[in-house]
Amino acid sequence: MNRIELLNWRYENSARLAQCKSGGVEIDLVADPAGSHFDRLLRTIMAEAGNDGSFLEQLVGPARLLRWKRIIDAQPVRYDSRAQDLVQEISRQARRLRRTLGDQSVLDNLAHAAGEMAEKDSGIGSELGTWIDEVGPEDCIVVVANTRAAADLKEWLKLDALQIKTAREAFCNVSTRSQMYVIGPPVLFPAALATAPVADDVSFLVPSWFRSRSLRQSTFTAYAEGAIRVGVRVHEIDDDQFVEATMLDEKNELEEYRPQAIWGHHPSNDRDPKNDEVLARKLYLSGGYAMWLDEGNSIRTLDPTQPTGERVTFTDVPAVREGTYLLLREGATERNALYQAALAGLGNKVAEVEATQKQWKKMLSQRIQQHGHRSVERELRAAGIKAADQARAWIDPLLVRPRSDRDFELLLGWLDIPIRSSFAHATELRRKLLHKSAQFRHQLEEAISFADLTELETRGNLLLDGTSEGIRGMCATRVMAVSPFKQIVPRHKVRELMRDEGGQWLE
Repeated sequence: MNRIELLNWRYENSARLAQCKSGGVEIDLVADPAGSHFDRLLRTIMAEAGNDGSFLEQLVGPARLLRWKRIIDAQPVRYDSRAQDLVQEISRQARRLRRTLGDQSVLDNLAHAAGEMAEKDSGIGSELGTWIDEVGPEDCIVVVANTRAAADLKEWLKLDALQIKTAREAFCNVSTRSQMYVIGPPVLFPAALATAPVADDVSFLVPSWFRSRSLRQSTFTAYAEGAIRVGVRVHEIDDDQFVEATMLDEKNELEEYRPQAIWGHHPSNDRDPKNDEVLARKLYLSGGYAMWLDEGNSIRTLDPTQPTGERVTFTDVPAVREGTYLLLREGATERNALYQAALAGLGNKVAEVEATQKQWKKMLSQRIQQHGHRSVERELRAAGIKAADQARAWIDPLLVRPRSDRDFELLLGWLDIPIRSSFAHATELRRKLLHKSAQFRHQLEEAISFADLTELETRGNLLLDGTSEGIRGMCATRVMAVSPFKQIVPRHKVRELMRDEGGQWLE
């Protein structure tokens, strides 16, 4: 079946499911008393803590992850070594907090309930195994939340004929299957799993204590007829009854259950950054790393879905989000290494170029220090400079110049600096930097072409091997979370990998 035929088949499935009066997609609720008890206790603790629950972060972090794994994992708990680690950490934190919380018994109960979860299966794996046996593994596809869950499920089932995919991988599937089983609630997955399914029938397996019973709709639902309007029926496996779908605030509920990063105290930032400081967001990265990301233009990233030779690119800083893969260097930053290489490429012009660069950056820095960045930005905007809000970023010694030629010319004029020499030197330095960056990109693409990207998607990080000195120490790492607020940090700390356990409870 070619891609056009596959697409037609998917939308034929959607039309057929939409015509089913009782609801074309089934949500099967699996009884899970241990998980339900743990969920209820965790909610109680979080409610008792209220808004000032930061002292509970070290307890709630592993507890939320244990609960989350109950939602997205199907394999029996004896196949999940990390569950035992989470239980031990919950017990340790509960003992530490016994005198902190008003009702001490609820902490003991939570630790006990966590132990029960590590001993009693959720029931999802048992149901899944029965259904696969009935349909036949060669005629099923199982969709899971992420690559780690897929790897764990494959290790347990050991069925070569059975397809186990993430949602993204399922959409690339080119073979037809009669039945798709999705591990987790519909709110966790793209609407297209149901509105353009890759199987004749679709069933979601969800713990009965997860409250949402709603099915995500396509963004085109409001404008489409028939095929995209897929209904849902909810099946209580325990009593073999169908119940009415419950419509809740999907986004809020999902965030309530999803593991959260520990950001700590939110500083007030009631002052402007000094010239050797910047505003930056903290990023938690896979592998126990973190990084401060400033307001610079862009950062080097990796897209494993692209073909060989087109995977390395630059992404604008505002576009960096959870799931983005960054290419970073352990130790000294790539930016500094490339900047020094670009300077070296200038030959006998190095001193002259460095002098003009230092001059206009120093004068801009002084203006910001004397008048404040907001006043400077207003004046720059009045002078016709479109990217005036980047003024503080421009004083970064490693940022060569503004992107726009006109902005740079207007900036030099506003600083009362001779335009010709400063503009020419900065532009030549940028040209050298782009050349060195392109060479380095080629080296990265070559190293990545030999890398095992399945390991990257499963583990979230990958150390690159390469013969080039510039490649050594480079790693690809997935963004696990982006701080909702900015903080003032020293400029020299930005874009450097650092060890930080604040994101250790993220999936």
